[in-house]
Amino acid sequence: MLYYSTYSMENLTDAQLITLYIEGNHKAFDGLINRHSQAVYRFTFKLLNNSDEAHDVTQETFIKAWKNIKKFDHDKNFKTWIFSIARNAAYDKLRKKKSVSFSSLDEEENEFDANIPDDQLLPHEIFEQNEKIELVRKALEAIPFDQKTAVLLHHGEEMTFEEISEVVDKPMNTVKSQYRRALISLKKLIEDQNAPKA
Repeated sequence: MLYYSTYSMENLTDAQLITLYIEGNHKAFDGLINRHSQAVYRFTFKLLNNSDEAHDVTQETFIKAWKNIKKFDHDKNFKTWIFSIARNAAYDKLRKKKSVSFSSLDEEENEFDANIPDDQLLPHEIFEQNEKIELVRKALEAIPFDQKTAVLLHHGEEMTFEEISEVVDKPMNTVKSQYRRALISLKKLIEDQNAPKA
């Protein structure tokens, strides 16, 4: 077995780290944790809006990944696989606490959605303006879980719609439609919060 320093492991792909781990280099899985744990925590924190629960879900996510790593399909993307585990664990956590609002939208992307440019719904900059962060957070809490997931993965993790469809295990057009509907809802919620009080 070849020896790899922490530095050299940082230069390996996820697939190479998985292969190393399966071949017996246990530090290789640490490399996967170091590479992805911060992003998984960030995602689950925004889904759950609770730091302790996000830490628990992040830990649970990597334990599940570790237990199932030998079954991992090397044709798949490790990042979308780990985020799929995290998304499911976060949903289970929410389901135990309360009923979760899931989007009932399972149909293909429709004409109404397709004809609305994203830049007319919610500017990307709104996620980067400090004074709007709290407004966005409150608005995100009010939309269905699947729509929230699509927005967080697309904006927060810069995933493509194809990658998000792998995470949530739904057709890409469904993801696009959920994303656009989420932006419509967020735009309205934020505008309502910004409206002058009567």
